[in-house]
Amino acid sequence: MTFNVKAEALRLKNEKKLISKKRFKPSKLDIHKHKLLALHKEATSIACLQRWLLRKGVKTHWSTVKRWIDKNA
Repeated sequence: MTFNVKAEALRLKNEKKLISKKRFKPSKLDIHKHKLLALHKEATSIACLQRWLLRKGVKTHWSTVKRWIDKNA
């Protein structure tokens, strides 16, 4: 049995693509997207948005809310 270098290299590259493929997990804030963006447009602070989410049963850190707003607003 001979060792096929090109075939082995191609297989390893394909494995790498599968391993390093970015996995998408939706944010728990996406459920409240429209309301969060509307509140943000009304100049609501990040801390207020965090408290609003807590009342809705979504426990999250303020920095998570800030990153989400920066990405989606």
